[in-house]
Amino acid sequence: MGNTVDVAIVGGGMAGAALALLLARRVPTLSVAVVEQHALPVNVGDQLSLPSFDARSTALSFSTRNMLDEVQVWQALQHSAQPILQVHVSERQRPLGMLMRAEETGLPALGYVIENRVLGQVLLHAVRQQTRIVLHDNTQVHALALHADAAQLTMQTGSGAENMLRAKLVVVADGAQSRLRQQLGIAVDEQPYDQHALVANVVTELPHGAVAYERFTQDGPIALLPLLDCENQHRSALIWTLPDKQIEEIMQLPEAEFLQRVQEQLSNRCGRLLAVGARHSYPLVLVQAREQVRSRIVLMGSAAHHLHPVAGQGFNLIMRDCLALVDILAEVAAQQRDIGALAVLQQYLQQQQWDQQKTVTASDWLPRLFSNRYVPHTMLRSAALLGLDFLPGMREWFAREATGL
Repeated sequence: MGNTVDVAIVGGGMAGAALALLLARRVPTLSVAVVEQHALPVNVGDQLSLPSFDARSTALSFSTRNMLDEVQVWQALQHSAQPILQVHVSERQRPLGMLMRAEETGLPALGYVIENRVLGQVLLHAVRQQTRIVLHDNTQVHALALHADAAQLTMQTGSGAENMLRAKLVVVADGAQSRLRQQLGIAVDEQPYDQHALVANVVTELPHGAVAYERFTQDGPIALLPLLDCENQHRSALIWTLPDKQIEEIMQLPEAEFLQRVQEQLSNRCGRLLAVGARHSYPLVLVQAREQVRSRIVLMGSAAHHLHPVAGQGFNLIMRDCLALVDILAEVAAQQRDIGALAVLQQYLQQQQWDQQKTVTASDWLPRLFSNRYVPHTMLRSAALLGLDFLPGMREWFAREATGL
């Protein structure tokens, strides 16, 4: 394919890798290149240093699982993915809550939990194995020039060599702090939550029973996501949302005191908490690009929208965005039309706009509603949880939404 491709994807994280694999599978007539600034591992078990494949865990919806199966990576992932059979949502100090069950959807699971490190290793190994994808890792994009019929990327490798790459379409997928988005002068709306997410794996006394727990507190949501047992230890992924002013204190607590604080928030879900692994924290900010498409340019993944993790829908929305774009590109390529034309990319955005808006709104609205101490808001959220628990039809609708189908 030389120095000219149909689609150049800048960023080899979750969005970039998934999009490249979907393109190779559904539109094999299009040539694809992935440009990633970090050096990527050669083998599945090699150490991975990309920011998007960090210590966190990701909840995969059932529709995302199906897409990963289509690109032939689910078989390698499923042995590391813990099914979610139930989701229990509650509010602290209120015994009632909402319980969603997989059986209400007719599916084998509501979703799956997998550690980002494992997800990254498998995705990137698949990218390396795919002969239709050219991978330029350890390579930075220094400039992007737009022409009538193509975009031209100026790249520099880790050794200092400079290369050019022309593409009919450039996908900007280099993360929430996207350098390429900044180079293009695309502004973003940032909405800080004044919160951090503290994440860690914990060992529990009792098996989790494939149940994901999410509890809303005045300081923010706290969740336990089920993980596969390891060395006969029952494990769950902890995601604890904390105000900025508390995060440093909580991060520095001795293990016993830390576990006690978490136990106070979660009561006796899965029995006593016995141990905690390495703790990591991340500032929470809603980031939305003011433009997602231009002629020859489309923003994808966290470069387009970066969400609060409360609903666990960030990666699942990315996958739906990727699939929508791929389907439109497949149709346009079959008609031998220009895949980078603004009208084509606007068609993608128009198709995905409702999905993006409802997902962003839900992930933004939920933590605000449940952290608000205003009495009418307290009554509203209690009534909502009570109603959902006693109306199976409503529970089933929410469960189907969670699966992404």
